[in-house]
Amino acid sequence: MSEAVRRLNALPNGPAERARALGEALGAARGKHLLISLRGHPDPDGIASALALSHIAHRLGVGQVTVGYTHDLSHRENRALVKLLNIELKKMRNISEAGKVDFLAFVDAHDVDPDFGGAGEVEVLAIIDHHRAHSPPKARFVDMRLEVGATATMFAEYLQELAPLDSASEEDRRIATALMHGMATDTDDFQLARGVDFRAAGYLTEVCDKDLLADLSRRLIAPEAMDVIARALASLFVRRNFAMAGVGFVSEGDRDTIAQAADFLVRREDIDTVVVFGVVGERFIEGSLRTHSASVDPAAWLEQAFGHDDRGKAYGGGRRDKGGFRIPIGFLGRSTDRVQLWQLVEHSLRQALLRQLGDEPSPAIPVAAS
Repeated sequence: MSEAVRRLNALPNGPAERARALGEALGAARGKHLLISLRGHPDPDGIASALALSHIAHRLGVGQVTVGYTHDLSHRENRALVKLLNIELKKMRNISEAGKVDFLAFVDAHDVDPDFGGAGEVEVLAIIDHHRAHSPPKARFVDMRLEVGATATMFAEYLQELAPLDSASEEDRRIATALMHGMATDTDDFQLARGVDFRAAGYLTEVCDKDLLADLSRRLIAPEAMDVIARALASLFVRRNFAMAGVGFVSEGDRDTIAQAADFLVRREDIDTVVVFGVVGERFIEGSLRTHSASVDPAAWLEQAFGHDDRGKAYGGGRRDKGGFRIPIGFLGRSTDRVQLWQLVEHSLRQALLRQLGDEPSPAIPVAAS
């Protein structure tokens, strides 16, 4: 590793120093092609952060920037963000679809999506995230801060130093609006924000398009989400201050309804932690955890509950108030008896969650067919 790379990985503490370190790393891509890779199903924080990094990269002379994603924009709110702000994203399953790529960057993630092929031979230039990593990430520039509510917060800091936003510029207003929306969604409308998030919002609010932000912030609930919430309420199982609910089979396009159901259920006054799960696309068991408990670390809690895959990677992850998990069904997905498959999935998940709570799983727990 070169001295420059060592210096960048020993990241300074101040915002100005961090921004300059990012600028120095991006200098290696002047005149070259940078692919910003979004992991999983892109959310507003990741999309906005990718937009901001693309803006900074262009300002610093990076020749070409592509923002790529692998999995569908499955939430209507995310599709609206991309459409209303005219954000250019490229769906791809292999890096070759972007042409010749010289460098990679990850935002709102610290490693490449496992379903994204061909990235192993390309140098990772930057990793910028606010989630906990299972192993130390490697790149020329790494900025991972658990104390911020959103990756968008970090980009607001970078912009102040590297490419200050101007309210007279339509492009700058677009970036500020996207970042404000990303911060709002990841901090539950700033209920979970910290001082650093509010300072970033103070900077962005002078530039963003407030009418457009209001349109983006309208939390409409689709009929599909209402249906999943109803199923979650019907199957709700409460143990002390913990609740779990299985919602049966959910289409790939509606996978975000599981998280919406968890957001709804955690508002019940006698619980502080909830897990909602379902079978998505008949290929994966997916679930969302929401918590108000200071003693629950979602990433660690889910890792302990569900363990790791054969590569040692945890099935679950998260941050201080929310988490998610995705477990392949494997050969069980070939079953033509959906009722029996769901009974098996629901019983297995309840057993694992009860063990994590420290309770002895009981065969008397009702297993509902869905």
